[in-house]
Amino acid sequence: MPAPPSPASSTVNAPSPPPNRKHPVSADTALFPAATLYAIVAIPLWLYAQTSPARSAWPIATAFVHAHEMLFGYALAVVAGFLISKASPSWLAALFLCWIAARGAPFFFAETSPVVGIPNLLFAGLVAYGAAPMFMRAAKKAQNRVIGPLLIAICACPFLYRAGVAGLLPGGQRQALLLAVDLLALLMLLMGGRAISPAVAGHHYRRGEVLQARVQPRLERLMILFMLAGAACDLIPGAAVASGAFAIAAAATTAVRAWRWRLWTVLDRPELWSLGLGYLWLIIGLVLKGLAQTAGALSLTHALHGLTVGALGTLTLTMMARTHTMRQRRPLERFGDIGAGAALVSLSALLRLGAPYSASPEYTVVLLWGAGLAWTVAMALLLRRLMGFAARPP
Repeated sequence: MPAPPSPASSTVNAPSPPPNRKHPVSADTALFPAATLYAIVAIPLWLYAQTSPARSAWPIATAFVHAHEMLFGYALAVVAGFLISKASPSWLAALFLCWIAARGAPFFFAETSPVVGIPNLLFAGLVAYGAAPMFMRAAKKAQNRVIGPLLIAICACPFLYRAGVAGLLPGGQRQALLLAVDLLALLMLLMGGRAISPAVAGHHYRRGEVLQARVQPRLERLMILFMLAGAACDLIPGAAVASGAFAIAAAATTAVRAWRWRLWTVLDRPELWSLGLGYLWLIIGLVLKGLAQTAGALSLTHALHGLTVGALGTLTLTMMARTHTMRQRRPLERFGDIGAGAALVSLSALLRLGAPYSASPEYTVVLLWGAGLAWTVAMALLLRRLMGFAARPP
């Protein structure tokens, strides 16, 4: 997930929505618990819909709807909660109500109905309007200036998806989902790096050591170029091999960057190694995507779960916990529950990646349900922490 830069840990400050607001509040207060609760409910519900004898009657049973909800429902809500740090209560209420309506609409209307798409398109538009402008105005460095347009592009993906559903753009659904994975992966690479490098450097400093390699802007710029090139190729018919090659190149660049952070030295700090684990999943996920597109070694649909379940799940879980803790002005200690949650999300990713290659359909179902259970328990641990902090005075 995308992960918020804290004032003390990044040169990029989270943007604020429109002016003239009274008593501003952070969007994470509503969206983090809501997204987490939705993640707890949605995966078992989708698995039940997939394995139910009457699954054709379930509007959420298709793979497209599942991917749409996890990317444009869960992930986009986390992005909004992370980046919109100040909003008026009325503006936040409109944002939240659009999100709620978007999540409920598929249960009452067919996917082809315009009613299903309108709330989510409004939500995506509000997120882009609230988060992107400040990044575009305030960023001074080249690698920071990409964040605003990147957020707008992510929020444009639901529009591309609806164009595909409406038949205006053949293949638009698949293109929108694949592009969203590419762009969210780039956002995680950028924001995750901005969170990890100062945190690990601070850990070394407290031990009387110096970490020379931090953001590493040259590697970061190269990584951005590889990821943008791969995303562009994913929109071009017949360019899958080139996209896969760029994904592998981005993975190699990211691996060098992460190696120089010496993440193996923070294994005693769950709030740090859980971030590192999410970043490792970005490397693994990009390699799997690259192998699927260049060599056809595995299905692209299955390979993308390395980026979605592994990287997105681990980083969103960890960063929601970190962000909420820091905004509550509490120390990042006793993160054992979140460390356990990160490990469970990784287990979920491994089971999900292995499920299609099991010995029989029965084992596939068992592995899928095992992945869903691990994911659900991990998110329940996060929700417990979020609600526990919310009940305490600041």
